[in-house]
Amino acid sequence: MADLWNTIVQSNTFNFAILVIIIAAVFVKIDIAGIIEKIKNDAAFAIENAKSEKENAQKELITAQKTAANTDNEVKERLENAEINARNLTGQILKTTEEQLKHIEENVQRVLSAEEKNLSLKLTQGAVVDSMELAKQNIEARLNQELHEKFIDASLNELDKVKL
Repeated sequence: MADLWNTIVQSNTFNFAILVIIIAAVFVKIDIAGIIEKIKNDAAFAIENAKSEKENAQKELITAQKTAANTDNEVKERLENAEINARNLTGQILKTTEEQLKHIEENVQRVLSAEEKNLSLKLTQGAVVDSMELAKQNIEARLNQELHEKFIDASLNELDKVKL
């Protein structure tokens, strides 16, 4: 049994030694130091990127805060400008409307004046014709027809010429 035990112990030791040699060869082949250095460099690079991103985010936050602070002022300014523009536009509309009303009123006055003159002319013409007719009748009634026949004919001829 001792021989068997010695054989097992010796064979396990031998196997362990072979295992250690294989692992050492694998570590040499794999270049563990290079891998660890690469992981270390990647971690440092990731940390630097995170710091850079943090700085950029802080800058963007400051810019956004400034923009937000200016937004209130810009909104107030735009509202004031809109109110001023609305007042100006209202004034212009009122002025234009008043001018148009004035022109319409002037046109109506001109048309009324023209119609008044036209009506006056028609009435005057009618009155002249009626007056001439009355004058003719009056002359005919007052004159003695036997004595003034020539005068009546001449007057009537003249009145006929004057008729409008």
